[in-house]
Amino acid sequence: MRASRVATRELRIPWREAVYWCVDLETTGLDPRRARILAVAAVPVRGGVVCCGELFSTRVRPGRGAVWGGAEAHHLVPQDVEGSPPVEEVLAQLDRRLREGVLVVHASQVDVPLLRRVYRECGRAWPAVPVVDTVRLLHRLEQRVRWLTGGGVPVDLERARVYLGLPGYPRHDAAHDAVATAELFVALAVRLGARTVEDLVRWGGVG
Repeated sequence: MRASRVATRELRIPWREAVYWCVDLETTGLDPRRARILAVAAVPVRGGVVCCGELFSTRVRPGRGAVWGGAEAHHLVPQDVEGSPPVEEVLAQLDRRLREGVLVVHASQVDVPLLRRVYRECGRAWPAVPVVDTVRLLHRLEQRVRWLTGGGVPVDLERARVYLGLPGYPRHDAAHDAVATAELFVALAVRLGARTVEDLVRWGGVG
Protein backbone atom coordinates (compact mmCIF):
# COMPACT_ATOMS: atom_id res chain seq x y z
CA MET A 1 0.00 0.00 0.00
CA ARG A 2 3.01 2.34 -0.23
CA ALA A 3 2.49 3.38 -3.83
CA SER A 4 0.87 6.75 -4.50
CA ARG A 5 -1.83 5.05 -6.59
CA VAL A 6 -3.58 2.04 -5.10
CA ALA A 7 -4.18 -0.65 -7.71
CA THR A 8 -7.35 -2.72 -7.79
CA ARG A 9 -5.45 -5.82 -6.70
CA GLU A 10 -4.23 -3.96 -3.60
CA LEU A 11 -7.81 -3.11 -2.70
CA ARG A 12 -8.55 -6.81 -2.62
CA ILE A 13 -6.06 -7.64 0.12
CA PRO A 14 -7.38 -8.41 3.63
CA TRP A 15 -8.20 -5.11 5.29
CA ARG A 16 -5.81 -5.71 8.19
CA GLU A 17 -2.87 -5.95 5.77
CA ALA A 18 -3.31 -2.32 4.65
CA VAL A 19 -2.13 0.82 6.40
CA TYR A 20 -4.68 3.51 7.24
CA TRP A 21 -3.81 7.05 8.31
CA CYS A 22 -6.61 8.56 10.39
CA VAL A 23 -6.51 12.35 10.17
CA ASP A 24 -8.21 15.20 11.99
CA LEU A 25 -7.97 18.95 11.44
CA GLU A 26 -8.82 21.93 13.63
CA THR A 27 -9.64 24.94 11.47
CA THR A 28 -10.69 28.57 11.50
CA GLY A 29 -14.11 27.64 10.13
CA LEU A 30 -16.24 25.05 8.37
CA ASP A 31 -16.10 26.47 4.83
CA PRO A 32 -13.38 24.45 3.05
CA ARG A 33 -13.04 27.19 0.43
CA ARG A 34 -11.83 29.73 2.99
CA ALA A 35 -10.88 28.03 6.25
CA ARG A 36 -7.28 27.81 7.42
CA ILE A 37 -5.76 24.85 9.23
CA LEU A 38 -4.78 25.48 12.86
CA ALA A 39 -3.87 21.94 13.93
CA VAL A 40 -3.30 18.57 12.27
CA ALA A 41 -3.06 15.10 13.73
CA ALA A 42 -2.65 11.73 12.07
CA VAL A 43 -2.32 8.26 13.55
CA PRO A 44 -1.86 4.98 11.66
CA VAL A 45 -3.74 1.71 11.90
CA ARG A 46 -1.42 -1.20 11.12
CA GLY A 47 -2.49 -4.81 11.28
CA GLY A 48 -5.87 -3.66 12.55
CA VAL A 49 -4.24 -1.94 15.54
CA VAL A 50 -4.15 1.79 16.31
CA CYS A 51 -0.45 2.72 16.64
CA CYS A 52 -0.52 5.66 19.06
CA GLY A 53 3.28 5.61 19.27
CA GLU A 54 3.36 6.92 15.67
CA LEU A 55 0.93 9.77 16.31
CA PHE A 56 1.83 12.90 14.33
CA SER A 57 0.34 16.05 15.84
CA THR A 58 1.16 19.71 15.41
CA ARG A 59 -0.38 23.13 15.49
CA VAL A 60 -0.14 25.19 12.32
CA ARG A 61 0.53 28.87 11.74
CA PRO A 62 -2.31 29.90 9.39
CA GLY A 63 -0.54 32.89 7.84
CA ARG A 64 -1.69 36.40 7.17
CA GLY A 65 -5.29 37.24 6.46
CA ALA A 66 -6.79 34.37 8.42
CA VAL A 67 -10.34 35.11 9.56
CA TRP A 68 -10.46 33.49 12.98
CA GLY A 69 -13.33 31.29 14.03
CA GLY A 70 -14.15 28.06 15.81
CA ALA A 71 -12.40 29.02 19.05
CA GLU A 72 -15.49 28.03 21.03
CA ALA A 73 -14.86 24.46 19.86
CA HIS A 74 -11.09 24.03 19.60
CA HIS A 75 -10.13 26.79 22.12
CA LEU A 76 -7.24 27.94 19.94
CA VAL A 77 -6.50 31.66 19.68
CA PRO A 78 -3.88 33.39 17.49
CA GLN A 79 -1.29 33.43 20.28
CA ASP A 80 -1.49 29.65 20.54
CA VAL A 81 -0.23 29.07 17.00
CA GLU A 82 2.00 32.05 16.23
CA GLY A 83 5.18 30.05 16.87
CA SER A 84 3.97 26.96 15.00
CA PRO A 85 5.31 25.76 11.63
CA PRO A 86 3.62 27.04 8.45
CA VAL A 87 1.17 24.87 6.55
CA GLU A 88 3.69 24.15 3.76
CA GLU A 89 6.07 22.53 6.25
CA VAL A 90 3.33 20.58 7.98
CA LEU A 91 1.87 19.38 4.69
CA ALA A 92 5.20 17.90 3.66
CA GLN A 93 5.22 15.77 6.82
CA LEU A 94 1.59 14.77 6.43
CA ASP A 95 1.95 13.94 2.73
CA ARG A 96 4.56 11.21 3.18
CA ARG A 97 2.25 9.54 5.68
CA LEU A 98 -0.86 9.73 3.52
CA ARG A 99 0.92 8.13 0.57
CA GLU A 100 1.52 5.00 2.61
CA GLY A 101 -2.03 3.72 2.41
CA VAL A 102 -5.67 4.71 2.95
CA LEU A 103 -6.79 8.09 4.33
CA VAL A 104 -9.52 7.84 6.99
CA VAL A 105 -11.50 10.83 8.28
CA HIS A 106 -14.69 11.38 10.26
CA ALA A 107 -17.15 13.63 8.38
CA SER A 108 -15.22 14.23 5.15
CA GLN A 109 -17.21 17.22 3.86
CA VAL A 110 -14.84 19.76 5.46
CA ASP A 111 -11.48 18.08 5.96
CA VAL A 112 -11.06 16.43 2.55
CA PRO A 113 -11.91 19.43 0.31
CA LEU A 114 -9.89 21.68 2.62
CA LEU A 115 -6.86 19.39 2.37
CA ARG A 116 -7.26 19.22 -1.40
CA ARG A 117 -7.34 23.04 -1.58
CA VAL A 118 -4.24 23.36 0.61
CA TYR A 119 -2.41 20.81 -1.54
CA ARG A 120 -3.19 22.94 -4.62
CA GLU A 121 -2.12 26.15 -2.91
CA CYS A 122 1.16 24.53 -1.86
CA GLY A 123 1.79 23.22 -5.37
CA ARG A 124 1.55 19.57 -4.37
CA ALA A 125 -0.24 16.75 -6.16
CA TRP A 126 -3.05 15.22 -4.15
CA PRO A 127 -2.07 11.65 -3.14
CA ALA A 128 -4.04 9.16 -5.23
CA VAL A 129 -5.08 6.98 -2.31
CA PRO A 130 -8.53 5.80 -1.23
CA VAL A 131 -10.40 7.97 1.26
CA VAL A 132 -12.78 6.37 3.76
CA ASP A 133 -15.24 8.35 5.87
CA THR A 134 -16.28 6.74 9.16
CA VAL A 135 -19.61 8.59 8.95
CA ARG A 136 -20.38 6.66 5.77
CA LEU A 137 -19.41 3.43 7.51
CA LEU A 138 -21.84 4.36 10.29
CA HIS A 139 -24.56 4.86 7.68
CA ARG A 140 -23.77 1.39 6.36
CA LEU A 141 -24.09 -0.01 9.87
CA GLU A 142 -27.40 1.81 10.32
CA GLN A 143 -28.80 0.16 7.19
CA ARG A 144 -28.15 -3.19 8.80
CA VAL A 145 -29.41 -2.19 12.24
CA ARG A 146 -32.65 -0.70 10.90
CA TRP A 147 -33.32 -3.84 8.89
CA LEU A 148 -32.79 -6.03 11.96
CA THR A 149 -34.14 -3.93 14.84
CA GLY A 150 -35.55 -0.68 13.45
CA GLY A 151 -33.08 1.35 15.54
CA GLY A 152 -30.74 4.12 14.42
CA VAL A 153 -26.99 4.67 14.67
CA PRO A 154 -25.55 8.06 15.76
CA VAL A 155 -22.94 9.65 13.48
CA ASP A 156 -21.51 12.22 15.91
CA LEU A 157 -18.02 10.97 16.79
CA GLU A 158 -18.53 10.96 20.54
CA ARG A 159 -22.00 9.38 20.47
CA ALA A 160 -20.96 6.83 17.83
CA ARG A 161 -18.11 5.73 20.09
CA VAL A 162 -20.50 5.31 23.01
CA TYR A 163 -22.87 3.33 20.76
CA LEU A 164 -20.04 0.92 19.88
CA GLY A 165 -18.84 0.61 23.48
CA LEU A 166 -15.70 2.72 23.11
CA PRO A 167 -14.53 4.94 26.00
CA GLY A 168 -15.04 8.69 26.16
CA TYR A 169 -12.31 11.13 25.13
CA PRO A 170 -11.56 14.91 25.18
CA ARG A 171 -13.29 16.52 22.20
CA HIS A 172 -12.11 19.11 19.65
CA ASP A 173 -8.41 18.39 19.98
CA ALA A 174 -6.79 17.17 16.77
CA ALA A 175 -4.70 14.44 18.43
CA HIS A 176 -7.58 13.09 20.51
CA ASP A 177 -9.97 13.24 17.56
CA ALA A 178 -7.55 11.41 15.25
CA VAL A 179 -7.11 8.58 17.75
CA ALA A 180 -10.85 8.52 18.44
CA THR A 181 -11.51 8.23 14.70
CA ALA A 182 -8.94 5.45 14.36
CA GLU A 183 -10.51 3.43 17.16
CA LEU A 184 -13.96 3.98 15.68
CA PHE A 185 -12.73 2.89 12.27
CA VAL A 186 -11.33 -0.39 13.60
CA ALA A 187 -14.52 -1.07 15.58
CA LEU A 188 -16.64 -0.44 12.48
CA ALA A 189 -14.47 -2.62 10.24
CA VAL A 190 -14.95 -5.47 12.70
CA ARG A 191 -18.66 -4.83 13.33
CA LEU A 192 -19.41 -4.62 9.59
CA GLY A 193 -17.48 -7.80 8.90
CA ALA A 194 -15.08 -6.25 6.39
CA ARG A 195 -12.86 -8.74 4.65
CA THR A 196 -10.90 -6.56 2.24
CA VAL A 197 -9.85 -2.94 1.77
CA GLU A 198 -12.29 -2.91 -1.12
CA ASP A 199 -15.18 -3.59 1.28
CA LEU A 200 -14.32 -0.54 3.37
CA VAL A 201 -13.85 1.67 0.31
CA ARG A 202 -17.14 0.49 -1.17
CA TRP A 203 -19.05 1.18 2.06
CA GLY A 204 -17.29 4.34 3.22
CA GLY A 205 -15.35 5.66 0.23
CA VAL A 206 -15.20 9.33 -0.72
CA GLY A 207 -14.75 10.29 -4.37
